Amino acid sequence: MPFRFTPLIRRVAALIVLLPALASAAGRTLVYPLPAGVELPSDILFKADYPLSEMRPGQWTDAQKKEIAYFRERMKKDPRIFMLLKVTSDPIGKEVETATWTERIAQGLAGRLQDAGIPQDRMLIVPAKRDLSLFDEPRWGAFEKRQRVYILGLLGGDWLKRKAAPVAIAKPLPPEAPMAILEPAEGKTDRANHLLKGKTPDDVKTVAIIIGREARTADVIDGLFEVPVSLKPGDNKITVTGLDAFGRALRATRSVLYVPPKPSIEITEPAPGATVDTTLSPIITVKGRVMSKTQLKTLFLNQNGLFHPIRFKSDGSFSQQTVLITDEDLFQLEALDTGDQTGASEVRATRSRGTAERPLMAILHWDEDDVDLDLHVRDSHGHETSFDAPETMESATAIPSGKLWVDNKNGFGPEIFTAEETEQESYTFAADYYRGKKPCRAFLTVVLYAGSPSRRLVRVFGPIQLAPGKPPREIVEVAIPQGTLRERTK
Repeated sequence: MPFRFTPLIRRVAALIVLLPALASAAGRTLVYPLPAGVELPSDILFKADYPLSEMRPGQWTDAQKKEIAYFRERMKKDPRIFMLLKVTSDPIGKEVETATWTERIAQGLAGRLQDAGIPQDRMLIVPAKRDLSLFDEPRWGAFEKRQRVYILGLLGGDWLKRKAAPVAIAKPLPPEAPMAILEPAEGKTDRANHLLKGKTPDDVKTVAIIIGREARTADVIDGLFEVPVSLKPGDNKITVTGLDAFGRALRATRSVLYVPPKPSIEITEPAPGATVDTTLSPIITVKGRVMSKTQLKTLFLNQNGLFHPIRFKSDGSFSQQTVLITDEDLFQLEALDTGDQTGASEVRATRSRGTAERPLMAILHWDEDDVDLDLHVRDSHGHETSFDAPETMESATAIPSGKLWVDNKNGFGPEIFTAEETEQESYTFAADYYRGKKPCRAFLTVVLYAGSPSRRLVRVFGPIQLAPGKPPREIVEVAIPQGTLRERTK
């Protein structure tokens, strides 16, 4: 009897049509059947039925969409409206198998309706019926006509109401146990490194620690935790969080203001009260050390109110050559660390003898490290003093009455030139960018008649912009003994 296989094949095809909805409905609460013994009321508000053969896989037809949209809007406006779903089938096969098949078709249809916006808790499934009229026909066929789905809308009554969800009576939880930070103390500290200590309830096993934007975890042993932390300059908000046995977040907070101590500076040379004979050389070396708990950023040498950066080593020590300008020069060091804390040394006074014999001094400094600038000095007779011709003892082209005392190659300067005799002459000073990869700014300090307070003149020229590959820049022309200066940078 091959006709017996035909309904089975068509039923499988119907299931395939609703497979996407069946799969998604599996993750939802199923739609329940109509209660047994309940008669359907006659006041049907809306009704639609479709042959299973017209149900497209995973989508509605345009006509079906319009009907479903109409049903959805009516149900939105009236919460009393419920939707009943019914599936009919042909009478072939066992009745139990047919009931299972139609139940699965109805659940798949309910899933598709949920996807279309119909509330799940306002749908019920009417038990399936088999269309027995097939047996009255002389020839069996047209099985599709008997495989249909029905959608009915009606007003609910006492038998059709949504049950109120049972209200669970929660047992009261015990009060939250306290959590505390024991160290570091609240307030101000001058130390960056601390051991963060705290106390937690016994049921907390791990804590999360947040300081600023940094986070870490720590194990809790017998209600205590310890972890080393490093504070940053400024206000540090510390938050410690742990979960108790009931899943509640327990927190403790503390604000610690870290103010790094200011750098302290010791000058070891020149010695206090020292007097230096500058007849042979006006150059001295300023030595000392900076003590700082925070990494240093910049170190400045302030000489007679004129300051410039100098180099320092990783241990904070420094050794800087400079020239004595007056009969009593005042030195002070100032340090700036990465926390923007500033420290200053004592003011160290150094006396000198023999300064009056030099009518002219010129000191070149610049503001970038790892840059080598050269000071060039030219007289009116075409002589030139520079790093490769510092004096006439080493080069015949050097200025006879002048000397280049320092050729600094390590950055910041100084380069120092002096005129050793008071005679009619003019000197033109220029700065040349010799080596480096970054632009810098140069400053030239000119000192006239340093040993004579009544005639002494100190003038600083700059900043003069210099860069790799650029030609030397003339700065100033100085005439001796008149002491006139003519700026050349403009």
